[in-house]
Amino acid sequence: MNCIQERLIPTKYFEKTKQKLSTENGENLRVNFKVADVHICNEGICIKQSFILVKDLDIGIILGQPFLEIIKPFKVKTEGITTKIFQQKILFAFNEKPITKDINLLKTFSLFKEHSVNLIKTKENHLYFMKQEVLNKKLEQHLQTSQIREKINSLKNNIINKFCSDLPDAFWHRKRHMVSLPYEKEFSEQNIPTKARPIQMTYELMEHCKKEIQ
Repeated sequence: MNCIQERLIPTKYFEKTKQKLSTENGENLRVNFKVADVHICNEGICIKQSFILVKDLDIGIILGQPFLEIIKPFKVKTEGITTKIFQQKILFAFNEKPITKDINLLKTFSLFKEHSVNLIKTKENHLYFMKQEVLNKKLEQHLQTSQIREKINSLKNNIINKFCSDLPDAFWHRKRHMVSLPYEKEFSEQNIPTKARPIQMTYELMEHCKKEIQ
């Protein structure tokens, strides 16, 4: 975790926390507060992090795994940790001369994390395909049940009888409201009775009609 000595931060920035923290050998540290809004600035670039306040911390500030996760991918060198943020190369220098063992440990941690992420993604993809295979198998078994087979056969027979037969009746219901008219052999349109009758057009009526039309 990101840790900082409690006495280095004014109490007005404290927040209560229920987080627990212990050392590598299992010794519990006294933790009651945290600071949620801390900016780690380097070369004009600031990274927001939260810190746990520890009373009996020997070192002033420890940048832990949450900080390393933010700056990944990074390289560990003798002078410190280098990374690129917004295409700008930044060096987080070590306060003390590093021990070779610790540098190798950080390198191993970086490589192990990348390998673990790739391994997890591979396993997730494999699990997804296995789930799809199981679903397909269940669907295939479900289609073989007697109830589903009966429904499929019924639908198949309906399609054969109504669409694929020589006299398909699938669309017959569309003509049920049509009326057929009787055929009369000597029928003529001139014999259709109508109320329209020709009338004589006088000059006055013609002028009146012209005005109405205009």
